[in-house]
Amino acid sequence: MIPEIMNHIDPDARMYLINALAFHAEWKTVYESSDIYDQVFTNSNGVEKKVSMMHSLETNYLEGEQETGFIKPYAEGYSFAALLPDENISIEDYISSLDADRLSEILNTVRICPEEVYATMPKFKGDFDVILNQILSHMGMPDAFTGNADFTGIADNDLYIENIIHKTYIEVDEQGTKAAAVTAVELNNEAVVTAEPKFVTLDRPFIYMIIDNNNKLPIFIGTVKDLDAIA
Repeated sequence: MIPEIMNHIDPDARMYLINALAFHAEWKTVYESSDIYDQVFTNSNGVEKKVSMMHSLETNYLEGEQETGFIKPYAEGYSFAALLPDENISIEDYISSLDADRLSEILNTVRICPEEVYATMPKFKGDFDVILNQILSHMGMPDAFTGNADFTGIADNDLYIENIIHKTYIEVDEQGTKAAAVTAVELNNEAVVTAEPKFVTLDRPFIYMIIDNNNKLPIFIGTVKDLDAIA
């Protein structure tokens, strides 16, 4: 799913640490062909596109002050969760307001709906890559990227982190989900019940997660802001 993480080796590099994570799971209840038909998705720029949407009845409903959502289980151990911000909130503003505590609160207050949740979501796939240096510096580890770094526990010479490269891939369809993530760290010498039915239709930008059912923590999290139109 991620064929390449680096396209060259720096001659000054002394070490590469590469971590990979792969996920491949079928839905507990796979979609039938009659559950899939074309609908309009409005992207983050307000452009409407006709895309392939999957429809199902679920029982796990998510609701907060600014969002609604649902949880759809995979066959074993994990679930897919989606959060749809209210219509008057952009996906960017919603993400900015969502911290770890609020996300945990939402995921741990699942409402079981006896009348089911009418859940609609698009098929989608996408990839993403980013250099994490600046992000991690802002999170509290700036010295690791400078001559002040202390890696004497693993090397005698002065090492610092040159780059942290992160790549992800996800594909969600009627059968289930495939996802992967790879992170490479390059070190050089110094020189994250109500009874009435609910409806959640992911026809505009939303957040998705793959959740470990035991601890209700996401192992993958991302956003869908746009989709390719059906030709």
